[in-house]
Amino acid sequence: MARRVKEPVAAVKASAMSKFANQLRGWRGKRGWSQADTASRLGYSNALVSQIEQEHKPPSVEFAQKCDEVFGTPATFSDLQELVAREAWPSYFAPVIDAETRATQIHEWEQRVVPGLLQTEDYARAVIKAGQPRISPGELDRKVASRLERQSIFTRDTARPMYWVVIHEGVLRHVVGSAGVMRAQLDRLLAAADSPDVVIQVLTYTANDHPGTDGPIVVFDFTDAPSSGYTECNGGGMVVEAPEQVAALVISMNLIRAAALSPRESRQCIVKIRDETT
Repeated sequence: MARRVKEPVAAVKASAMSKFANQLRGWRGKRGWSQADTASRLGYSNALVSQIEQEHKPPSVEFAQKCDEVFGTPATFSDLQELVAREAWPSYFAPVIDAETRATQIHEWEQRVVPGLLQTEDYARAVIKAGQPRISPGELDRKVASRLERQSIFTRDTARPMYWVVIHEGVLRHVVGSAGVMRAQLDRLLAAADSPDVVIQVLTYTANDHPGTDGPIVVFDFTDAPSSGYTECNGGGMVVEAPEQVAALVISMNLIRAAALSPRESRQCIVKIRDETT
């Protein structure tokens, strides 16, 4: 059955960053360490520790893990960091974050922007800023960090998912941020295409008779649960779980792939567009 979840009109103010900052201040106070002492023991700069304590910058997974190691608090900081990351996302997107961390295979079609799992920091910042022009610098930093954190599924030591994505040619030609930002983003796609865990195809403007115009599609395969899907529109998303509906999404994905360039041709297409981006 499909569940549609929309953003609440008024969201409760996030508190996970405050809790993380309080824990960090509390534990270093308990140890009698200054910010500089703590930074040295963690292996990070004093400026970063200060920014996190002042809630100006969200903690990374690695920072949280190091805090747990240095303070001897198994999972305390790591659990809070996960909450910080989740708070950066609208409620309807939460199931996607969970599915990405558990999936063995992720299949995606995108015709709006480069998928978040493949975005560079500058591209992500430009996309988020364009969609939310009045966002505060701190909130922007938090959203960018959370988006990039999703990409850690590709750097895990084990159980990395297979990611197969089809991107519309228009996404690659639409300059986001600047020509320099876009060239770097296209280079990021080329590097990802060379990874054994990622397959990238490009659906060109000339492709005919494909179901991709219905909107973005993501399908997740799991080892311990039935496959599920996700589709999105402005201001809301739909988790698809009913077997017949998931099967319909899989058919759509297969038809889109059939209409797209092969992975090798897609790579050549991305190189050509990158070289034309000035």
